[in-house]
Amino acid sequence: MLLGACWIRRDAMNAIKVILEHKPYFKFCQAKVEKIIRLADKDFENLLQSPMDYQKFIKENTDLMRMDESGVYHCLLVTGENHRDGVLVEAEGYEYARYASYVPDAAALAYDSLSEIGYRLAFLVDLFVTEGAAAASEDWKVSFEKIREQSGLELGENPFLQELIADMIVERQEVAEVSIREDCFSVRYRLEFCHDCQKEESQGMRYEVFAEELNAIRPDSGKAAVVWYEWAKEMEEYDKGRESERAGRTAEKFLDEFVRCFRTIQERHGDEVAGKVISLAEIRSCIFPWEMKLAAEYLAAGGSVHDILPLSKEGVLEDFSGGGQGKTPVQSM
Repeated sequence: MLLGACWIRRDAMNAIKVILEHKPYFKFCQAKVEKIIRLADKDFENLLQSPMDYQKFIKENTDLMRMDESGVYHCLLVTGENHRDGVLVEAEGYEYARYASYVPDAAALAYDSLSEIGYRLAFLVDLFVTEGAAAASEDWKVSFEKIREQSGLELGENPFLQELIADMIVERQEVAEVSIREDCFSVRYRLEFCHDCQKEESQGMRYEVFAEELNAIRPDSGKAAVVWYEWAKEMEEYDKGRESERAGRTAEKFLDEFVRCFRTIQERHGDEVAGKVISLAEIRSCIFPWEMKLAAEYLAAGGSVHDILPLSKEGVLEDFSGGGQGKTPVQSM
């Protein structure tokens, strides 16, 4: 992560391994970790695949596992060398994982202090992000001094903690980007979550904001932003006088729709594919919002940007799953 004026962009959140029970019934027990066992990755993955198999490490630590008179299970916490997840095991005197519970984040369970600081930081981030979305316009600043007053955490001389909190902030769905400044975090919200932007958003997205959004997805997209705006104005002209509930949309409303499409593509296919869709403007190949989904899928599969406009003119990119668009204008880009 770079510090200073560099904006940190939110990408799609990482998937985690979980156990999803069909029609679950949760029976909670109290457990205490007596020992942490770190296996080679292959051995840990074998445990996950076959928990009922004999395990040498269980046999060697049988005396540590039991249920005491208070009903607390004394367990081994088993994880792999390069794994975040783990398994709590209470073998009840046997040599396999007779009682076991999967743990997505073993480190938080192993260290009470880590779990506590994680809870405190999560509460702090939730507090400030919610406050910013409720009170801010498009941008919001959270000073290190305010964080110190609220939590006692001193961030000024702690770049590691600054980066950790910035990462947590940018993982929130309300946040588009965050930057670490000298004495604060500068947070840029997504317009749909920014309460004070609701009225402005209803009028559509200003060109300046649109250009910033494109540069955040694909740096140096100034030329592309100009051409997309020209295309939005052409679509506005076509939309005038249409007899439909979506008639009369302004160029700014189309800019807003373009950005939503680009962001969705970025989350589904990554920066490169989203950048290629934006770059269509640079070869005068702008397409309609309802064509972007299939165009992105074509590019993600290895297709060329130079094929997109011909495919659009053939009508093979049209996807009206988000709502019918009716007859479309002839592209003049």
